[in-house]
Amino acid sequence: MKRTVIAVAIALLAYAQLPAQQLELEKTYKISRASKRGELSGLDYDRDAKTYTLTYLTDMKKKSDKYVFKYEQYVFDNDFNFVKDGEMEEEADVMKKKFKWFKFKGEDYVTYGNTVNQQIMGGMVLKRKKVTHTYRWLLGGYTKKTELLEKVKPRTEEGRSYTLVQYAEDDVTGDLYILATVNAKIGTRSNDEVGDLTLLKYNNELQLVCKLDFEFPYKQALAFMQVQGQPNPDDEEEIGISDFTFVFAPTDMYAKKVTDPDNNNYTYVHVDANCKITEKFNFRSPSSYWRIDQMITKETGEKFFYGPAQAGKDKYFNKAVAGSAVKMTGALGSLMSSSETKFKAVQLMKVVDGKMAFLTETTLDEFKAKQQFPPKQRKTPDYEGREFGVRSYNFASNGDLIILGQNYDRDKDGNIKKFEDILGFHFGPDGKLRAQYGVDTKEDGKIVTSTMDTHYGISTTTYIITTTTRNFACPQQLIEGSDGNMYWLLREIRDIREGKLLTYPRIGKINMKNSTLSDITTFGRGDGYYLNPTYPTLETDKGESIVFFGADKPGRELWFARVKLK
Repeated sequence: MKRTVIAVAIALLAYAQLPAQQLELEKTYKISRASKRGELSGLDYDRDAKTYTLTYLTDMKKKSDKYVFKYEQYVFDNDFNFVKDGEMEEEADVMKKKFKWFKFKGEDYVTYGNTVNQQIMGGMVLKRKKVTHTYRWLLGGYTKKTELLEKVKPRTEEGRSYTLVQYAEDDVTGDLYILATVNAKIGTRSNDEVGDLTLLKYNNELQLVCKLDFEFPYKQALAFMQVQGQPNPDDEEEIGISDFTFVFAPTDMYAKKVTDPDNNNYTYVHVDANCKITEKFNFRSPSSYWRIDQMITKETGEKFFYGPAQAGKDKYFNKAVAGSAVKMTGALGSLMSSSETKFKAVQLMKVVDGKMAFLTETTLDEFKAKQQFPPKQRKTPDYEGREFGVRSYNFASNGDLIILGQNYDRDKDGNIKKFEDILGFHFGPDGKLRAQYGVDTKEDGKIVTSTMDTHYGISTTTYIITTTTRNFACPQQLIEGSDGNMYWLLREIRDIREGKLLTYPRIGKINMKNSTLSDITTFGRGDGYYLNPTYPTLETDKGESIVFFGADKPGRELWFARVKLK
């Protein structure tokens, strides 16, 4: 492989002119054409040797009954100086022992599982499925092809059918969990069971393993369901199920005698993988309609529930939900229904050892009163109760919770037409709002791509150009420094190439003592370098600094940049 000269650029400006985040070191290196055509499959940092090793898969072949992989490696020191490179060819079994990221299970393998859907007329239908996994070395993983097999229509012992509410599939075992309600039975006078909630668990042979009938004094509606994921140690892309968290709200869909007169009387329930209730309590929500977007669990086991609420309105949950969204989130989450609405507040609840520690309500007036922006920013974005896409939940070492997200607009069909300003909600350990941060993005996240088809006639040639517009949210994260401050990393979306987003970094500082935000500094964009989508930042032992990693737009020239945070 060819070696090329490494370009070095060190910023040497007067301290007073430097932003809080300074470019300390920047280097580039050209890789071979084979590596560029291949896939960066692994990036390892050796803490003892203080070196970075980049591994590119360049080919895969089958020799007799063995699979052999060809790859190229590049090694750089802690200051991104080129150390060595090499071209290797090894059997899959050797690579499994050598690289943690190498998850090869053979060229093809098959798994079985279940899925479920609701019939327009009648109950729900369970379907067994066969999933064929095929390895694509250029993608660094497997593609899946699903084939539906036999089906089953589950019923109660009395012969009643079910209506699907929500479900979750265990990718590891093939088990299927279904939350459903009992339907009315034609010709039966007593239909007291109608609307009752049941959790069903089926194994990958479509056999009912266990069942939980939720018992409430009044009829309930699902307000929130989160699956606690449990990654497969042999393949982190496969997510198993360890337990569930449910929040139920009163509903007036049924007779008055089974309607809770207190429409703010919510119920929290925790259920294990064997359909056993382990925690349960009632709590009074400040708003009768609280759209819980997420449950965040700390390493200590404390749970935080966050979401917007329609403060000041007294509708039952089921009526309010018709104009908004119910969420099922977590490792296996998906959106049940969605339409735009405007909220009046945000609620945050903390649960410790199966008991509520606090539940706070923050109104739009409080958000407005605690706005913070970068000093040089002219635009003053804030939260107005509109649609807001949360990107990450971040706990600081002092117990504060910072929620990052982005405003967006929908078109008349309910599709997102554009992403807008970035917001951060900063809550203290007591659940009370400390600040609302607003950042104006440089890019709108709108990517327009075109394809051209050529149609040949007898005497003419016609070119048909198809234009596709896609909208992407700005990836963002927080990094805590040893000084206790949080550093806000934005990955502004510039373009897309070969299906991968081209992003460049911007970074600012949140002062955790006085809840203020610094100006945002941009890196990489001016020189045409973009962050690697899998490894945007690298580990370093250089103290208060962050290392950005990426390449130029063609992907041939690697880019390293070390930035001092303070």
